[in-house]
Amino acid sequence: MAIDTGLAIQCADLQSTGGITQICLRSFTAGDTATIDATADTHGYSSIGNGGGTASWFVYEFKNETPTLNITATKENGSTAFECALSFSLPRMNDPKFHELQKMLNECMMAIVTDTNGTNFVVGLSEKFRNEDVLLKNQTFLNLAGMEGTTGAAYSDENMITINLVARQFELPRLYSGTLTVDTSALTATTT
Repeated sequence: MAIDTGLAIQCADLQSTGGITQICLRSFTAGDTATIDATADTHGYSSIGNGGGTASWFVYEFKNETPTLNITATKENGSTAFECALSFSLPRMNDPKFHELQKMLNECMMAIVTDTNGTNFVVGLSEKFRNEDVLLKNQTFLNLAGMEGTTGAAYSDENMITINLVARQFELPRLYSGTLTVDTSALTATTT
């Protein structure tokens, strides 16, 4: 693939904001499917499903202005790898949060991260070097890299736990252009 066009900066680019508004996570399961967006000049997925239908996700709420998605590219021996690090903080450590976080310890996950500009980034799912017939075996999944919790010392200190998830992919995160339906009251979402 050769360079075939330039990149323009428009007014909307200059007015863009930082931050993340939503994080949806799910475990890889047998029967997962992902369709590459075939529209010209795009780098995205048009659908993510399970067994040809919808895929279920779980919404993880967080303290405002704490989540980040950092992408770092490294090139070794002609191969470029992208480390996608997703970090977010949950206020007030307690048993229900610890119970759910404990389940992440050995999970192979993917995420849809929505930024404040309405862009949906898919993390932990990479088309390049994927297993051709079983998406579950793609080995670019998102997994738990670490957690750090604190009660703080002073009464005015933060009481929270920060979760760090990392995916090692072989392409930049693709954008999700399909339907993402979120039910914040149930903390669930679906994609088709």
